[in-house]
Amino acid sequence: MNARPLLLVRLRVDPAQEEAFNRWYHHDYLDTLAPLAPLFTRITRYVSRNGDDRVYLTVYEIRDEASIEQALAVFDRPDRQDHRRQWKAWEQRAVREIDARVYVPIYP
Repeated sequence: MNARPLLLVRLRVDPAQEEAFNRWYHHDYLDTLAPLAPLFTRITRYVSRNGDDRVYLTVYEIRDEASIEQALAVFDRPDRQDHRRQWKAWEQRAVREIDARVYVPIYP
């Protein structure tokens, strides 16, 4: 097994803003991030649908434990600052709950 570290970003979005947020997140945020982030070996997004209560999960797979800090630094690159400002604006108007953590494999 070749388990890799994961950055998991879990969030809930205001249903009134959900469609616009997802369009921005997929096309402006993730589509422009992926080519700049070679230490993320895979970026996948999921949604849990329990009625109207949707929980979103973005999984960023990181190449290895030695690459975690360097991989995370991509979010703060000078050329990503406009996206950083947009993200902060979305957090204020649409994101109701967010949790972002890095997980490292411990078994096996």
